[in-house]
Amino acid sequence: MFTEVSIFQNHGAPVDGGRPRLNEQRLSPDEQSKVSQYLEAGATVLHTHARGIDILANDAPVVPATIRTDGEYVWTGAVTYYVQTYGVAPDEEFLAYLRARDYAVPTPTDAQISAAADFILGSDDESE
Repeated sequence: MFTEVSIFQNHGAPVDGGRPRLNEQRLSPDEQSKVSQYLEAGATVLHTHARGIDILANDAPVVPATIRTDGEYVWTGAVTYYVQTYGVAPDEEFLAYLRARDYAVPTPTDAQISAAADFILGSDDESE
């Protein structure tokens, strides 16, 4: 089973009928760099050239939609983008996980990458 990384409050639930709110916590420049490098180094699960909107930059369509994993967590390009661009902290559980492993990126197996794709796509096949 995977855990999806979020940079949104309440894991992206819309607020006031509008958009989700980004986490208020910001990373220090040093940790922003470490977290960004970790996120970029994750194995690609699903790649696309599609772009989502930047909710902090007048809805500019610049947010990547590629999905990555480290074998335990999965994250969208939005997580990487908001960490890199604005220093938005991902959820505390994921930060604690990164800190505990000193930001060392594991190499997921092909089976883990495939399982991450199934997880993201909502496949009924839960075998690994």
